[in-house]
Amino acid sequence: MWRVLGLLSWLVLLPAFAFAQTAWPNRPISLIVPYPPGGSTDNVARPLVQEWGKVLGQTVVIENRGGAGGTIGADLVARARPDGHTLLLFPTAIFTISPHMMQLPYDVDRAFVPIARVAASDAFVIIHPSVPARHIRDLVALAKQRPGELRFGSAGNGTITQLQCEIFSEAAGIKLEHVPYRGSGQSFIDLLAGRIQMICDPAALPGVRDGRLIALASFGDKRHEEFKDVPTLMELGLAERGAMSWFGIAAPAGTPPDIQARIAASLEESLRAPAVASGMAIGGLRPAFETGDTFTRRIREDRAVFQGVIERTGARVN
Repeated sequence: MWRVLGLLSWLVLLPAFAFAQTAWPNRPISLIVPYPPGGSTDNVARPLVQEWGKVLGQTVVIENRGGAGGTIGADLVARARPDGHTLLLFPTAIFTISPHMMQLPYDVDRAFVPIARVAASDAFVIIHPSVPARHIRDLVALAKQRPGELRFGSAGNGTITQLQCEIFSEAAGIKLEHVPYRGSGQSFIDLLAGRIQMICDPAALPGVRDGRLIALASFGDKRHEEFKDVPTLMELGLAERGAMSWFGIAAPAGTPPDIQARIAASLEESLRAPAVASGMAIGGLRPAFETGDTFTRRIREDRAVFQGVIERTGARVN
């Protein structure tokens, strides 16, 4: 009899126990940014967490865990308890480029569950004013007249800032010389000085805003709100879907579906806040929500695009 009563008591308590296991959030959330402070991923994280914490009624703590091209921070999340309290904020490269370029300690498809895209960063084809081109057609014609003479800078070998320029040059049928740097900052400085002729990096947008540089086209899937007179490469037929840069949130594999849904819903609500958009805009970013199968499909398609350009160009990490 006592055993039966004990079993019945356990069955009564089981739903409450299960709820306790999946209640989210029940403590501060660690948002892992797998790069040092101050980069584009940070520029997404900081305005987002301010509003996200309000929506959740819980603290969201940014933890910068840089190193090994983002691998160290990503691996920390891959090994975390799948309860929604340790999440990864990742740029395009972590899920779409790194698997083709590096030996990773995890399988991105098995170690993580993508929750949502939260931001997009439209890179532009940006040139120094000394380049005699004021339309993308002029730049293509010039590059064909002087194959290999025009130099573009990037944040480093194998970075998205290299691969985007490579995608553009392939689509346009031109040959450009790649000059890799250790980070976007130095390539921006050299573009301002005229030591290189072009760049495909939103880090150069401040130079466009103040008139020192010229934006000819963007890699976005639509025209940038701030630069509506600048066409996209897609509308010009000079790029394919998958060349744009975005940022997403991922959880460790095994995170319960109901927690995944709550994370996505809270992110969507947070991204509607005007303060998030204005905060991201400073770094040339914009809120861009996408979740479920649509986001998963984007990752898969973008990975195929970057795999193709990596194989064709022989791009390698530094």
